[in-house]
Amino acid sequence: MHPQPPLALAPPAGTAEWSEHSLLDAPTRGALGSVNQAFLALATELADEGRLKLIAGLPARAIDSLIHPQAGERLCERLPYALFDLRFGDAGFWEGEVAAAGGVQDAPASAACDERVVAFARAAVMLAWHLAQTRPAAARLAFGTSPATIAALARLPVAAVERLARRVAPALTARFGSRARFWLQFEGCAAHPDDRSVDELQRLGLQIQGAESARQQALQRRPRRAATA
Repeated sequence: MHPQPPLALAPPAGTAEWSEHSLLDAPTRGALGSVNQAFLALATELADEGRLKLIAGLPARAIDSLIHPQAGERLCERLPYALFDLRFGDAGFWEGEVAAAGGVQDAPASAACDERVVAFARAAVMLAWHLAQTRPAAARLAFGTSPATIAALARLPVAAVERLARRVAPALTARFGSRARFWLQFEGCAAHPDDRSVDELQRLGLQIQGAESARQQALQRRPRRAATA
C-alpha cells in the first residue's frame, strides 16, 4: 500500500502531476518566507522581554532552539505554509472584521495590542489580501484560509488593510498551536536545519493542515445534510 500524499489541498482530477509548488510561485514563496521570518523575529524579541505569551500556542523552547544562525532562514524559505495564524479558518470572524474595517466609521478593535504585533499583522494581512485577490488556492495552502475568508478579504478595499490589521492583530497565535508534535519537530529542525529535517517538517505541516481542512469540510457538510433531511 502506498502512503497517502501529505497534501494540504486535494489534487485536481486527472493524471497531471501536482504538488504544493504548483500553487506557490517563486514570488509568493519568497513573500511567505519573509513573513515567516518576521514572525520568528517578533517572537524572539518578545521572548527576550519575557512577553512571548502575547503569541498563544508558541512554546518558548521552539524559539530557544533557533540558535543556529541560519536556522530560521533555512526553515522559512522551504515551508509552503505560515508558522502563524490569525484565525484564517474562522470565516465568521473574518467576515465581521472585514465588514467593520471597511465601514465608513470603523469602530476600534476591542483589545489594545503591542505595536510590533500590529506591524507584523499588517504585513501578514497584506499578503493574505494579495493572494485572495490573485491566487486564492495559494492563500488556502499558505494560511489555511476558508473559502469564505478568502471571499471576504477579496472584497476589502486596499485602503482598509491598515484598519483590518489593527483589528485582527490581537488574534495572532502560533500555527498548529495544539499540535505538540509539530513544534517538537520544529525544535529539532531548528537545532539541525539540514535538508532532511526541513523536508520532514514541511511534510508534517502539510499533513496536519490536510487533516484540519478535511475536518472543517466535514463540519460544514453536517448542517446542510441536517437541513435537507
